[in-house]
Amino acid sequence: MEFKNKLRITPIKFAVSILVGSACVVAHADPTQSDPDDKVTKVIITGSNIKTVDTETASPVQVITRADITRQGVSTVADLIGNISGSTGGLSDLGGSNSFAPGASNVSLRNLGPQSTLVLVNGRRISSYGFADYTNVFSNVDAIPLDAVERVEILKSGASAIYGSDAVAGVINIITRTNFQGLEVNADAVKSLQSHTFGTNKASITTGFGDMNKDGYNILLNADFLKRDNVMWTNLEQYTNPDLTKTSPGFGTFSSYSTPGNIIDGPNTQPVAGCAPSLIIGGLCKYNRYQRFQAVPESERANFFSTGTFKLEGGIEAFSEISFSRNTTKYLGAFPYYGDGLAPTQWGNPSTGKSLVFNELGLAANSPLNPTGDDGVGFRYRFTDAPDYQDVTATQFRVLGGLRGNINQYEWESALGVMGSKAVQSSQGTFSSAGFIQEIGNYNNFRLNNNPNVNLAYTASDPNFFAQPGGYHPGQVNSPAVLNTLFPVYGNTGDTKAEFADAKITGPLFKVPAGMINFAAGGEIRHESMSIQPTSNLLDGDIVGYGISAADSSRNIESAYSELSIPLAKDLEMQAALRADKYPNLATHFSPKLALRYAVTDSLLLRGTYENGFRAPNLIESANSVKFAYANGTADPQRCPQASALSNSLYAQAAALPANDPQAAVLNARAESVWAQECSFGLASEVRNNPNLQPESSKSFSFGAVYEPVKGYSTSLDYWHIDRRNTIGTPSTSQLLNGGPLPAGVQINRVPFNSGGDQTFSATELTQYGVTTGPLQNMTLQMENIFQQSTSGIDIAFKGNQNLGSWGKLLEILDGTYNMTYYDTSVSTANENLTGQYDMPQMVANFTLGWDYKGFSNSLRYNYTGGYDLQYGQNDTTWSLKGCATNGFSASQCRVASARTTDYALSYSGFKNLVLKMNLLNMFQQRAPADLRAFGVGGIIPSSLQDAEGRMLRLSVDYKFY
Repeated sequence: MEFKNKLRITPIKFAVSILVGSACVVAHADPTQSDPDDKVTKVIITGSNIKTVDTETASPVQVITRADITRQGVSTVADLIGNISGSTGGLSDLGGSNSFAPGASNVSLRNLGPQSTLVLVNGRRISSYGFADYTNVFSNVDAIPLDAVERVEILKSGASAIYGSDAVAGVINIITRTNFQGLEVNADAVKSLQSHTFGTNKASITTGFGDMNKDGYNILLNADFLKRDNVMWTNLEQYTNPDLTKTSPGFGTFSSYSTPGNIIDGPNTQPVAGCAPSLIIGGLCKYNRYQRFQAVPESERANFFSTGTFKLEGGIEAFSEISFSRNTTKYLGAFPYYGDGLAPTQWGNPSTGKSLVFNELGLAANSPLNPTGDDGVGFRYRFTDAPDYQDVTATQFRVLGGLRGNINQYEWESALGVMGSKAVQSSQGTFSSAGFIQEIGNYNNFRLNNNPNVNLAYTASDPNFFAQPGGYHPGQVNSPAVLNTLFPVYGNTGDTKAEFADAKITGPLFKVPAGMINFAAGGEIRHESMSIQPTSNLLDGDIVGYGISAADSSRNIESAYSELSIPLAKDLEMQAALRADKYPNLATHFSPKLALRYAVTDSLLLRGTYENGFRAPNLIESANSVKFAYANGTADPQRCPQASALSNSLYAQAAALPANDPQAAVLNARAESVWAQECSFGLASEVRNNPNLQPESSKSFSFGAVYEPVKGYSTSLDYWHIDRRNTIGTPSTSQLLNGGPLPAGVQINRVPFNSGGDQTFSATELTQYGVTTGPLQNMTLQMENIFQQSTSGIDIAFKGNQNLGSWGKLLEILDGTYNMTYYDTSVSTANENLTGQYDMPQMVANFTLGWDYKGFSNSLRYNYTGGYDLQYGQNDTTWSLKGCATNGFSASQCRVASARTTDYALSYSGFKNLVLKMNLLNMFQQRAPADLRAFGVGGIIPSSLQDAEGRMLRLSVDYKFY
C-alpha cells in the first residue's frame, strides 16, 4: 500500500500568501530607511533564515572550524560529530553487521535518537539512507566528504519552527567551502602504534577556479577517497582489559565447535577422526574462533562534491550543487556452527506470520557419525567451508540548482533538487531451512532424548542426519552446489528518493523606534519515497534466525514558514517564528518559536528560547510494512537467575578438573551457553506498523549567558530542557517481561514447560534450581504513540585566544555537557531519572589547549566521559546490584568507570605551500573502562576497540598549488 496524496492546497496558499505579502512589502519599502549594519557583512547562522552580524545568537550554536577539525585528527564526519559533548552515539558502520542498516553511520544528540537529530548540508536536507535501521530512518553521514567541509554548526536546541520535522533534539549543519581557488591535495594515514593494525588511508583533491568578485563565478570540485583495513580479533586478545577477562574463563580459548568436530557423550566424549593433532587440546578437537571474529570491517569510500556559483545580469546569481558517494563495506562473521549446548533458534515467517523454531538435535545410536553406540549423543561442528560474508554497497547523491538575488534591500532564493540513496546488501553463511533439511536432515523430525550425558532435549529420528546421500558431509570436501544450497545468498535492496522545490525571501520589514524589524518567509514542497525489498528467501522465512524490515511507500509534504527579528529596545531583540507542515493523513502541524537576545553590556549577553517541535511518523512506522527482528540481550527474569546459578556451578566444576580433562572444556562451553540462552539472547519479535500514528510532539526551552570579559576570551553557559510526547515505539522487552499486565496488542509466548526435557536445564537441574516455566519463544507488538521522554542539562563552552607576541598565540577551547535528567517511559517510569545509569553518563567534556609558534601549531586535547551504572531502569533486575551479585560481580564491577584520553596534534607550515601534520590519539595509551554488561558473563569478544588500538598515529600532508 502506498502513502500517496494529491498536493493539498491549504499550506500552498499559506506559503503563497506569505510570499505575495512579502513582495508587497518589498514594492513599498522606503529605500532611505537603510539598516545601519548594511556595510557589515551579514551571514546566516544555523537556527534562523535571517542574516545577522552577530555570531552569538538567541539560540546556542557550536561552531567547529577547519582548524578545529585538523586539531582533532579525525578522518570522517562521523568521528568529528562523535567528539561533540552533546553527541550521544548512534549507529556506526564499524559495528553495523547485525543491524538492519549495515554500511552506514548516523548521529544523535541529547539521547533522543538519530530520527530527532536533523542533518543538513549547506542548510538543506540530504537523502535518507537506503535502509532503515528496523524502524529508524536516518541520514548517512559517511557519504559526506570531510575535506570539502569549511565548518560545522551544531544547533543544540529544537528547530522545528525553522526546519520542520526531525529537528526535536537539534540540528547539525555541515557547511562546505566557498569561493575556493587553486588546487589542494591531501593524504593521510592512521595506524595503531601498539598492534600495528587498524589502518585507514585517505586521500583527497580539491580544486576551485574563478573568483566571484573578479570573474563573477566560482566552481569547486572535491574528490575524497578512503580505504580502511579489515581487522580480526585473533591477534588482539592480548590487549584486552584484564578487568574483563578475569570474569570469563572462556576468553581467549579455542572453541570445541570445530572441524571435523567432537562427539559429546560424558565419559565417551572424543574428537571426530581426522582432527589435526595440533588442534587436539584437552582431549577435544578445537578451533581458533578469534580468527573469524571481526573487529573492524574493510571499507572503501569514494565521495565527490561540487558547487558552482555564477553571477547573471540584474544582480542575480545562479548556483548548483552536485554530490555523489559510493561506499562499500565488507563484513566477515564467525563461521556457522551446530550442536550440543546451543539453544533452539526462534524466528518467524513474514509471509504467514507464524513463528518457527530450529532445533539442535543429537545423533541417533545408529548414525554413521556416532562411534559410541549411545543414543542421542551431542555433535559439535563448525562449517569452516561455508561461504560466510556480508557485503554492502551504498550510493547516495544530491543534485540541486537555483537562483538568488536582490530586490532593493530584500534577498530572495529559490531552488529545485533531487536526492536519493540506494543500498544493496548481499550475504551468505546462514542456514537455509529448506537447504538444511535437504543437505543434512529434517531438524523437525525428532524424539525426546534419554541420554543423561548431554544437554540436548531431542534426538534426530533420522539415522542419516548429517550423513544424507549426496548431502553435506562434515570434515570432507563439499561441492559448491551443496554449500550454496545449505548457505544460499540472501539480502536486501533499499531505495530512497526525494524531489524538492523551495523558495524564501528575507529583508527589512519596517522600522520601529528600537530599530529595523527583519523578516524571512518561505515554503517547500517535497516528495519522498522509500522501498526496501528483501530477497524471497527472507520474505518466506527460509533463512534461519533472520528477520526483515520491508516497505514500499511514498508521500508528499508541504511546508510554509515565517520568521521575524524584532528589536524591542536597545540591545534587546526578539525572534518569532512559525512553520506549518502538512503530511498525508495528518492535520497541518504548526511549530512556533520565540527567542530573546539581550546584550546587557558589551561583555555580557543573555539569551533564551522556547519552541514547539515535532517528528512526523516515517514511511516505515506508518506505512504498510513488514518487520521481524530479535530483541538482542534479552534476559528472562523467570529463568535467568537460575541459569546464572547453573552457569557459575559449571564453571566451578570445570575449574576443579585437571587442565587436560576434555570435560573441563565441555563444562566451560556449556556454562557460556547456559547463561547466554537465558540472560542474553535474541527474542524473536514481530512489530506491526500503524497507519493511525500521530506525530511526536515536543516542547523545549533554553536560557543562558555569554560572557566576554576581555576581547578574545568568552564563556557560555546554557541550560536546556526538552519534553517529548507521543513518542513512537514499542515497550522495551525488559518492561514487558517485568512490568505486569501487557498492553493491548502485545503478545508474549513461551515454549510449554516440559519437566522431562529442556534445552537449557536437565530434568534434574529443573528441580534443583526451581525452574517452573518454559523458555521464551516470541512476542508480537505494534508501533504506538505511547512513550514520553524528558531530558535536561547544561552546556558549558569556553574559547580563549591570547597573543603572546614573539612567542606566538595561545588557544583554549572547552566543550562540555552536564546531563541533569533523562526520563524515558519506554525504559522505566516517568519518575525515574536514568542519568548515571547504563550508557547515560552525567558529564561529557573535552578541553583543547593550543600553542601556535612561527610555523608550528601544537595542541593537547583532553577527553572525559563520566562513569555510569550497568543497570538501565528499575525493571532491569539482571544488572541491578542484586542481579550483579547473583552473577558474581562486586559493586564496583557493576559500574563502568569514567573514561579519559589525551590527544596531541602537531602541524608545521614552514614550507612553501606544504603543511605536515601529526596526531597522536590516546597518547598515554589509556584503557577503556571495563563494561561487563557489554562483555557479558563469560564473554569472549571485547566490548571496545580502544584497548586493542592503544596509541594511534595519524600522519597527514597537504600541498597547495596556486
